Amino acid sequence: MDVVLWSLLLSTIGAASAINAATGGTAFLYGNSPVSPNQQVDWSVDVTGTVIATRSPGANSTYVGRCGRGRCILHDNGTLQMEQLRAADNGTYTVKLQAGVVVITEKVQLNVYDLLIAPLLLVSSTIRPVNGSNLSLTCHAGAQTVHSIYFYRDEELLSCSALHLSCSRFDTNLSFSPILASDSGNYTCGIENPVSSNRSTAVYVDVAVNVSEVTLRSNVTRPVVAEKEVISLICSSYGTEVTYSWMLNDLPLPDNPRYELINSNSTLVISPVSRGDEGTFTCRVSNYLNSETSGPFNLSWFPDGHIQCGAERSAGGVHLYCKWPGGNPPAVVQLMYENFSQSAFDEATMEVPSQQFSLGTKLTCSGNHAGSNDVCSLVIDAPQSAGFINDSVKTAAMGSSAFLSVTLERGQAQDTQVFPAKFSWFLLDPSPTEVVTSDKVSIIANDFSSFLIIPAMSKELSGHYMCRTENPMGSNSFTFILNVKEEEILSAGAIAGIVIGSVGAVALIALIVLLIFRDRNKTTTKQEDDQSHTLQDRVNPYQPSPRNVSYENEIPESSQESETYVQSNPSETGTYEDSSQESETYVQSNPSDTGIYEEVSAPDSGGNPYENRMPRAAHRPVAGSTDVVSPFMNTRR
Repeated sequence: MDVVLWSLLLSTIGAASAINAATGGTAFLYGNSPVSPNQQVDWSVDVTGTVIATRSPGANSTYVGRCGRGRCILHDNGTLQMEQLRAADNGTYTVKLQAGVVVITEKVQLNVYDLLIAPLLLVSSTIRPVNGSNLSLTCHAGAQTVHSIYFYRDEELLSCSALHLSCSRFDTNLSFSPILASDSGNYTCGIENPVSSNRSTAVYVDVAVNVSEVTLRSNVTRPVVAEKEVISLICSSYGTEVTYSWMLNDLPLPDNPRYELINSNSTLVISPVSRGDEGTFTCRVSNYLNSETSGPFNLSWFPDGHIQCGAERSAGGVHLYCKWPGGNPPAVVQLMYENFSQSAFDEATMEVPSQQFSLGTKLTCSGNHAGSNDVCSLVIDAPQSAGFINDSVKTAAMGSSAFLSVTLERGQAQDTQVFPAKFSWFLLDPSPTEVVTSDKVSIIANDFSSFLIIPAMSKELSGHYMCRTENPMGSNSFTFILNVKEEEILSAGAIAGIVIGSVGAVALIALIVLLIFRDRNKTTTKQEDDQSHTLQDRVNPYQPSPRNVSYENEIPESSQESETYVQSNPSETGTYEDSSQESETYVQSNPSDTGIYEEVSAPDSGGNPYENRMPRAAHRPVAGSTDVVSPFMNTRR
């Protein structure tokens, strides 16, 4: 115990002359001068000059006054220990050290403080503070001696440097001028003196905020596809304890299974967007202070498909139009014809008088919708088939297939269109009669092509044919002459002679082969191979492999699709194989006549999948004839 005490006493040597202590506690009073055993030590109170503790060399210490009743201990090093301190113990104390005639005096100030109890934090108003108003918090410590005051928000010491705050460590008030929404939180105040500190209980300051800056936005920044895509409208604002309500065209949002409110009604999900959603959406945000409504928001969706170009005859000329409807907001459409231009929303139109209109001119349309552009062009003309030769003669063998076709011009550029046409077929001999699909004839067509197919040619189906085409701008006719060629009938004597000669030839050939084969097997094989290659080389190079073709009441949009369609329906085909097989047999039996097979190209610019390079039907051509015709051809050589 003495070692601990001496350590404490020695540690205080050189400390400041002012000593702070708590009421009811202990204070150690000491001077800065060292004390020797031969010095007399006296402690007195300056107020009265009364000695309260003394010790002479070699004698015990004595105590009177404030040090009476065992409240003090005078240690060998001159330190005075005072117990059970009271507020009355405050004051200046003097220590005197005397050895002979040498006297040393020092003064020590004793400050006795009460231990602080928790202060109260008071709010200047019992009404909930509103953002922008003024408010003060007061730290009430009562009669306590307080040296410093501090304020805390959410356990963090407040800095008094903020512009809207007024506070200091010596001021019991914390003032907000004005209070802001960010000032909401739990507040406490702390007090300190040299011997203790304490803090108040927390007070929650909840700053109410008026509704303001209500905005309505979408989760997408581009138009959507109506009836397919989902969109979310998000309402946001400043404000506390807000509620949301929605309106469409200034009326409460109707009940609709496609509408769903989520996130405390702040988000409206529309699944999917419909053209019935056209109108103005708004959201209204409210709290107990005020309400505010967002600006209007209109949904945006793309127009239908692509922009359309069109023309039609009118009483005074031609009615032109460009349209791109269905968009929201409506698309801006521009019509351009010759040197004229017209703009409008959704649809632009123009009337061209007859005297100012010419067939073969071009209409151009362009559209813009929310930054997306589209364009189309239309050639305004009656049906045309480039390179077609009227009255081209076509010859087909009896019983073989015949094929007539008309393919109209299409736009050269991807965005250029022509009018779709209606096709009608007529047999002009002996009087014009319309030809329709029957058990003898098939007619198939789309908007730009038509095909007349005769699976089995006969005399009654030969004659002068016409294909009449019509569109809104006019009509055109394309004619063909279709002939039938009968096979030559041999007499009974001629047939018998051919049979006898054939039998003799076969026997002779067999004998020669037997003799040669015995000695020259390899040579014979090589010669046979060479002969086979020679015959093969002399076959018409334009003759395609046999194929099956079938027909229905419709054909695909393009020639390539037409060929694919025909090849994939062999069950409905007129027999095209017969003529090819007969031709091949004839060529191999008559190699000298293969030169009559010429290349025949289709007359139309678009190309016809059925008008390939083909020899005519298998029959021997008539001497002097210049018409070499295949049922697949559409032109005269």
